[in-house]
Formats: sequence, C-alpha cells, structure tokens
Amino acid sequence: MLFIRDIVFTLTIQLIGFTLFFSSCKTADNLTESDDPLELQAILSEYLPKLKESPDDPALFDDELQKGAKFCIELSEPYWLIPQADLPFDVIPRKSNNNVSITIFKNRLYVAFRTGKIHFASKKTGMYIISTDDGKKWKKEMELFFGRDIREPMLIPIKGKLFFYCFAGGTRMTAFEPEFINVYSSNGDGNWSEPEKVLTKGEVHWSMKNRFGKTYLSSYSGTHYAVKGESDVSLFFKQTDNGVDWKPVGDSSCVYYGGVSETAFEFDSEGNLWGVTRLEDGDQTGFGSHVIFANKDDLGNWEFPKEADPRCFMSPKMFRHGDELYLIGRRQKGKKPFGKAKKTRSMGFQRLVNWAGYSLTSKTTALFRINKEARKVEWVMDLPGAGDTAFPSIIRLDKNRFLIANYTSKLKRKRKPWLFGQFGRTSIYLQLINFKPCETQN
Repeated sequence: MLFIRDIVFTLTIQLIGFTLFFSSCKTADNLTESDDPLELQAILSEYLPKLKESPDDPALFDDELQKGAKFCIELSEPYWLIPQADLPFDVIPRKSNNNVSITIFKNRLYVAFRTGKIHFASKKTGMYIISTDDGKKWKKEMELFFGRDIREPMLIPIKGKLFFYCFAGGTRMTAFEPEFINVYSSNGDGNWSEPEKVLTKGEVHWSMKNRFGKTYLSSYSGTHYAVKGESDVSLFFKQTDNGVDWKPVGDSSCVYYGGVSETAFEFDSEGNLWGVTRLEDGDQTGFGSHVIFANKDDLGNWEFPKEADPRCFMSPKMFRHGDELYLIGRRQKGKKPFGKAKKTRSMGFQRLVNWAGYSLTSKTTALFRINKEARKVEWVMDLPGAGDTAFPSIIRLDKNRFLIANYTSKLKRKRKPWLFGQFGRTSIYLQLINFKPCETQN
C-alpha cells in the first residue's frame, strides 16, 4: 500500500533543484520573530492569578455581549515560546516542534508540545508538558518518549481534574499508524496518574470542548491516506462525564463515513452545533472540507453538504465570540484549491494530484469566519505562519480576549513549500486575539 509521503518524496526528488532555490527566496514580512515577550507575559501575569480554569464556554458571556455589536480584531506580537523561552534545564526541544495544546488549570497555564528531529514519525519523537503561573518561570510537568511517534496532545479540565490525551503511532516516516490513545490525569500538584487507554484501537481524537456540563469529542478512525479504493474513514461525535468513558451523543457514535478526518466544532448561542471538516481522502462529495450543522435537539444527526468546498482547512479548531463562529486552520496560498483534480478521474488519481499539489505549495495559518446563512467559510486575516504551520490551540481569557498557541517555520520564508518546512526547524508561539468594539464612523 502506498501512502501520501511515498508519492510526494518521488516528486520531491524530481523537483529538488527548483524547490531548494524557491524555498530559499527571502521576502519582506511584517511579522518578525521577536525576543520580546513582555506584552503577553504581562497579560498572563495579570490573568493567571484570577483564573482557576479558562472560561472557554461562550455561553458564559452571552449576556454581556450585545447582539449585533461590531468588533475589530487586534493581534498581539507573538511570544516565541519553544524553543526560545527560558525553559527548565531538562526540557530539551529538538529541531521540529509542532503539535501543541494549552489550557489553564488552578491558576497555571499548561502547554503540551511535540518535539523531534523532523515533523514525521521516528523513534526519537517525544512530548513535553510545561506550566507557568506568571508567563515567565516555567516548570516541567511531564515528558513522554515511547520510542515511537506521539501526536495530538490535548489538555482539558474535566470535573476538577486536568486530563491529558495523546496518541502513540509507529516509527515509519511514510505511514500514518495510530495505535492507541493514552489519557493521564493530575490534580494540579505536579503529579500525574499512570496512563489509561481510551477509545478504540486506531481511533484518533481531534477536538474536545466542555459545554453544557459535558465534555464533547470529535474523533476518527479508518484507512487514512490509502491511495487506492474508496475512502474508509469513520467520523465520530462522543461525550463523557469522567474523561475516560466515552459514549455516543446520538443513537450512534458515527456521524459520517467517507474521507473526513480532523473536524472542528462549536455551538452557537442557541445550542445548535456547527463544524468544519478536513476532507483530505475524498469521497462522493469531493475533496476539501464541509461546513456541517446539527440541530440542538438532535446533536448526533449531522447535516453535510452534497458538494464539498474544494478548499481544505487542515488542523481546524473553532471558537465563538458573541454571535460569530470562527475557525483557525491552515490556509493554502495561491489560486488553485486543494481539491483541484478533475472529478472525472479515478479516486486514486485525484488523491495523488491533490496531495502532491498541496504538499509542494506554500501555506500559512489563518483566521476564518463561518457564514451561517450561506454555510461557508470566509477568510478574515492571516496569522503568523509559513512553511510547516498550523496546529492551533485556543483558550479564552475573558469576554473579548483569546489566547492561541501555534507553530510555524521561520516567518521570513513565506514561499517555502509545506513539505520542505516539515524537514526544517519549527517553533511554537503564543499570541493574543482581542475583539475590540469598532469605533463608530462619523
């Protein structure tokens, strides 16, 4: 069986001379890597003593945010955390730092991140969890090195405990091999439980949210990245009361069968569910992404469009501010979308064209808005991102401020293809998104 990276490697060899020249071009960029984290450190020093947990549930602020009010979005300067921050001596980031998760628990900001020699699977890949109570002094909470790939960190408080999820995979660079998901828990005292295996073998968790007194999860499993044959990936929507035992939200855990993997979700102010999928393997709806909807009275029954958006929003995560739903994910630059291959060709041919074209073009991380009337994703602005980028984690600090964590290659290399960024150095940053009431124009 062939996988995406086998195909891409072949194309890479053929285009190596051109791409090395292309990726070395330097362009001007108004987002530079600064060693001055004072703005965000000051905000963390102010907020952490006041927050036992992040007030992530948007319903907490619905009474405070006037419906129909207009807001303008401001971004802070990035705080370059990994590997630039003053880390504990025994936290040793490697060259590639990517998957990241953040949360607040008992007045501390927790950060989990993946680190390795390159982006792809290897025996030397691992994960660290660090924490701080002021944004300046960092403490090592835990390190995980299994001698195999480890991905998808997820930190989330559930019923007075802090839970951490991650999945262990294989060691082959060219294969996606999820094996099992471990969950660890802590009371916030620096001690972590022994791992428990959760969900099913080969299942991959993606997004978790505490809403309406429950914890909701989107996850997927199946033959992800197989070139030939029909897509064989199941998308699940589940809930838990204790962080370990997961059950269906509706009559069945499976809400979609086809080519969908990572799926972001959020609830609107009326309790209805919205989501954005990563449709990378393709199916009868096409390649790219879907905007989904589920009525509040039947949350396990997801509505999908008949035709996919050919843009693919990879590593998608959603949040809500007032009446507006937002998405942060990877944006492909250029005029041609991810799902550009002709639908009249075989599914295998479409996969090869779409995957190779995507891997050899440049990317950034972007903020998008969900147009609920049209059920479309609309671009708002780009966030810091170039080369290998986009694994956002989002938490809320107050009514109008959100803290995000993300990773990227060097920002000056804006034209660097995504694939080549995955072999290079990547860093993790924190950034503040502030929704400010727009000034009235006279």
